[in-house]
Amino acid sequence: MGRIWHTLAPVILVTLALLGCASDGSSSPTPVERESTLPSPQAPTPQPTLPPTATPDPCPPIRESALPARPATFGNEYVLALQEYLNAGGDPATLAQVLQEWEALAPEGGLPLRQDLTGDGSPEIVVTCINPQAETFPPEGLLAVLICRNGAYETLYTYMPEPFSNIALIGGQDLTGDGKNELVFAEVTCGAHTCWDTLHVGSWNGSDFQEQISGEAALPYPTFTLTKEAILARSAGIGSVGAGPQRVYTETWTWNGSVITRTATELGPARYRYHVFRDGDAAFRAGRYAEAFDAYLRVINDETLEPWAGFYSAPEERLWFTALARWRLVLLGMQLGNTPDAEAHYQRLQADFTPETPGYPVAQLAHRFWDAYGRLGMTPGACEEALAAPEAPVVLEFLNSFGYANPTYTAEELCPLMTP
Repeated sequence: MGRIWHTLAPVILVTLALLGCASDGSSSPTPVERESTLPSPQAPTPQPTLPPTATPDPCPPIRESALPARPATFGNEYVLALQEYLNAGGDPATLAQVLQEWEALAPEGGLPLRQDLTGDGSPEIVVTCINPQAETFPPEGLLAVLICRNGAYETLYTYMPEPFSNIALIGGQDLTGDGKNELVFAEVTCGAHTCWDTLHVGSWNGSDFQEQISGEAALPYPTFTLTKEAILARSAGIGSVGAGPQRVYTETWTWNGSVITRTATELGPARYRYHVFRDGDAAFRAGRYAEAFDAYLRVINDETLEPWAGFYSAPEERLWFTALARWRLVLLGMQLGNTPDAEAHYQRLQADFTPETPGYPVAQLAHRFWDAYGRLGMTPGACEEALAAPEAPVVLEFLNSFGYANPTYTAEELCPLMTP
């Protein structure tokens, strides 16, 4: 026991001394400042910039290749031959030359197109061609879309139109606003005098090109232009004498949220006196009376307007339209309540057109109207009496002698004041 105490005594004494220091009322001891063990911040070590990883090209490499021979049979064999040529290293830029060598280049829109139509980030190749050995007109044609996958070309899509038809490739454009280009082409058919292009717009849906056109989209001899949001189709009309005089017009086809449809038709400048007269009538019906007035005066006075002279000689046609424009100015004055102006044109019409003058039936029609208006004091009744006159069918015969491509006038349109 004495030995244990001898061993523990120093420890107990030291402990008691420390407790005494802690309870003497002095302030807390100042902590000892220690050096931080965290490393000081350092500037990052510059790292070399690595070049971007190249995206593998899904198409076979281009190498010098002989142009392929033309297949013996038109159709899928043509597509397969082009596909094999490209897979052997043929340059897609030479496809037009291949088709020329085969005498298979389509007369309209025949140049191949390279554009991404599926949204996979790689351009497809669109080719159209005709059968150079066809005995029909137009010769049969086809359209094919080739796609690169895993280093080789495959046929993604083929369109074969009906017999006596071929394809005019127009281009590719995102017309629906979904970020993916549509395939735009026309199917060409020809009759005895006129060739018609029927517009097609296809959107790739993962398995097929889905048609987006709604409505009748056939135009005679059109020129197509793709804009950022629309297809513009400009046509000069039907290529037949029996169609009559025609004027250039432009149709606009746009996406309406569900389909691509015709949203506007704009007529080009009128070359023929007939069309200026029709413009005046359209303005009259729409209540644009100042525009109608100017058109009718132009019919009478403009020496630059051309005659059609289909069933009447050019001088006869000019006199007929002068009489008709005067008659319209009479009615326009009545419509606007300007009786003095209407009477002045009426008197001029009666003075200029005697029984032997082409256009005289129009003056007779105006005479019956003016007489009835003087008795009845109302324009609808005066129009009814004028239209019952024997001269009315003669005037209609002239107006409806301008071909089947132009609208047909009705008897009521001879006097557009039938309703009060």
